[in-house]
Amino acid sequence: MKWQIFPLVPSEMVIEMGRMTYLRNYGRALWLSCPFFILKGAEGVVMVDTSGPAEVMSKLRVEPVRDLMSFEEALASVDLAPEEISLVILTHLMYDHCANAKLLPKAKFVVQRAELEYAEDPHPLFAGAYHAQLFRGLDFEVIEGDHRLMPGIQIIHTPGHSPGCQSVAVDTGAGTAVITGFCCVMDNFEPEGGSAWISDRSPEVIPPGIHLDVEEAYESAKRVKELADIVIPIHDPSLKTKGQIP
Repeated sequence: MKWQIFPLVPSEMVIEMGRMTYLRNYGRALWLSCPFFILKGAEGVVMVDTSGPAEVMSKLRVEPVRDLMSFEEALASVDLAPEEISLVILTHLMYDHCANAKLLPKAKFVVQRAELEYAEDPHPLFAGAYHAQLFRGLDFEVIEGDHRLMPGIQIIHTPGHSPGCQSVAVDTGAGTAVITGFCCVMDNFEPEGGSAWISDRSPEVIPPGIHLDVEEAYESAKRVKELADIVIPIHDPSLKTKGQIP
C-alpha cells in the first residue's frame, strides 16, 4: 500500500510574495495556506508540521492571520484526534510550522540537529521567526542529514531557508511526492519573468525570499524539483482546496 497525503489548513496568513520568491513578485500580497499534513499508510499515521492558530501567530507577525478551522477540527476531518498522533516531522522550527505542537500530548517530533541548535539562539535578523516557548520541552528525535524514517517516507535535508530545514519525500500511488520544508509556493518551481536582472541564464527554480543562504536555498529547491513527481509547496494557496494527494 502506498502512502496518502492529506493537506489540512487550519489557518492562513497574508504574505508579501517577495518573501516567498526571491527578487520577484514584490508589491503583491496573498492569503497563503498555513498547513499541516497527515500521511496515512500501512505503517500507520505520520504528521508533517502542526500549523498554528491566529490567536498565537497574530502576536508574532506584522501581517494578518485568520483561522479557517481549529486544529482539532482539522484532525477530525481525517478521523483523528490529537492524542492519536505519535510521530511528527517538523520541517523547521519557525513559529507557523510548530505553534500547535504542544497540543499533541503523545507525539515525538523529528527535527534536524542544526535546526534545533539554531532555533535556540537565532541570528537577530531571524529572532522574530523562532519562539522557544512553542517548541522547548517537546519530545524530540534529533537527526542529522537525510534520514529514512520508515518504508515510503524519506526525510531530505534541504537547508538554505533555515540551517536545518527538511523536506519530506513520500511514496504515493502517483510517484514520489515531496512536501517542501522551506517556505514557498508553486511559483518557486515554475520560474517566469519578473527578476531584477536580464540574463540568458534562466534559473531552474526560485529560492525562498526568506533565507540564510540564497545559493544553498536554490540548490535545495532544485533538488526537490528533480526528485519529485509531485511537488507540494508548503504555503501554496491551492492546498486549501486539495482533499487528498494524490
